[in-house]
Amino acid sequence: MPKLPKLPKLFRRFGAECIPSSNFRLHLLEVSPIWKAEAERVLWKQHKEAEEAYDRAVEKKEKANDALGRSLEEEGNRNRDLHELEWKAYQKACKERTNAAIEHIMIREAILCYGLQL
Repeated sequence: MPKLPKLPKLFRRFGAECIPSSNFRLHLLEVSPIWKAEAERVLWKQHKEAEEAYDRAVEKKEKANDALGRSLEEEGNRNRDLHELEWKAYQKACKERTNAAIEHIMIREAILCYGLQL
């Protein structure tokens, strides 16, 4: 079962500092409806932020891909330095998109794992 990001801060807000995040399970959400509501709110906010970050990363990757394609079409093999810069930008954008996707999936998994509503 994945650990929920940032939940220890959530529980400290309610005076439950003694609950280590590694022991957090679904039954703790049943202890208090306030905790469950707050967990839903925090996870929904994180889900929205992760979704927006993923969308931005996809856009950035598409722009980097377009720039790389344009430079190859316009310059051919003449300007290797430009191609290398474009290629590095594309690789960086791909990595950012992958990381954003992983973050988004982890938050969605946490929401589903704990029976919260998406």
